[in-house]
Amino acid sequence: MANVICINTCNGKEDETGCQIKCGDIFENTVVGEFNKCAVSDMDCVPTRPDDGAYPVPPPENLVQKFNTNLWNGKWFITAGQNELFDIFPCQVHFFTETEPGKFFGKLNWRITEPDGEYFSRDAVQEFYQDPNQPGHLINHDNEYLHYQDDWYIIDYAEDDNKEGVPPFAFVYYRGANDAWVGYGGVVVYTRDSKLPMELVPRLREAAKKVNFDWDKDFALTDNTCTEQTDGEKVLLREQFAGKAAIQTEGQIQAAAVRARGNAVNSVKGEINQAEKAIEGLEKKAVDFEKEIVKDVFKVEEEIVKDVVKVEREIVKDVVKVEGVIVKDVQEVEKDILSIFKK
Repeated sequence: MANVICINTCNGKEDETGCQIKCGDIFENTVVGEFNKCAVSDMDCVPTRPDDGAYPVPPPENLVQKFNTNLWNGKWFITAGQNELFDIFPCQVHFFTETEPGKFFGKLNWRITEPDGEYFSRDAVQEFYQDPNQPGHLINHDNEYLHYQDDWYIIDYAEDDNKEGVPPFAFVYYRGANDAWVGYGGVVVYTRDSKLPMELVPRLREAAKKVNFDWDKDFALTDNTCTEQTDGEKVLLREQFAGKAAIQTEGQIQAAAVRARGNAVNSVKGEINQAEKAIEGLEKKAVDFEKEIVKDVFKVEEEIVKDVVKVEREIVKDVVKVEGVIVKDVQEVEKDILSIFKK
């Protein structure tokens, strides 16, 4: 029912398909994912959305000419994105590990906010290898689920502890294809900081021009505060907006197929032992990050309690002072009244 209501609000909108895609994103689950696989790949019920040229392959000269994939090791945040359908979700923290030169795995995490205000987390594990003829081209192909394939193009970057003192970052233009949609794409900015360092903006403007975008008009910053919701908050939100159901429009299925790269998590190919070790390490990094969030929540709560206590004490002091002043004023008035009667 919730998804039906959501889709009904899209009717007649200028970007009706985009609106439907967002509804599908909110209400997607593993059952819907299996349905998409059946409808798109197995039964060919949904026509493939053809490449409309919105995200062409960038010319080789617009890519960085040198790139070491060990840049990705560790934790990165997506702090800005271009495509509102895929790039600007909150709490996009990704963990990468290079297993050998030119090959790395990534655990990609993001959040979806539902209409009731509650959020749920998504994640996917993906494997990339470097194009031996083009260092700035990173490839994720040969996936079984919906036969999806992604290509990342590094337009600009700065390593950790670089001589220029620039905050480390990577400007990644991507495009991909699957059984439902050929030529989807977007642009994301990875940084070590959870918020985009503003000193990067001049370089990001120039990088955006190389892929025919305007930084100031086409990009949005992401929210990586990654706050936790308490169980009580979740219950209240669910009570305010109850019920979920799945209804799939053609546009939803096409976009869900893109996001469903997450359903292939773990259909990474290559050496099994190597993949298992990489995934195990990435999972540990993700768990450690979640623990950090919980600790931060407790710290914030403690600070709030301290602040509330301080405010209460100040209020009590102020009340006592006011009461003292009132008592004095009353005493003065009483004296004046008594003096009048004595006269």
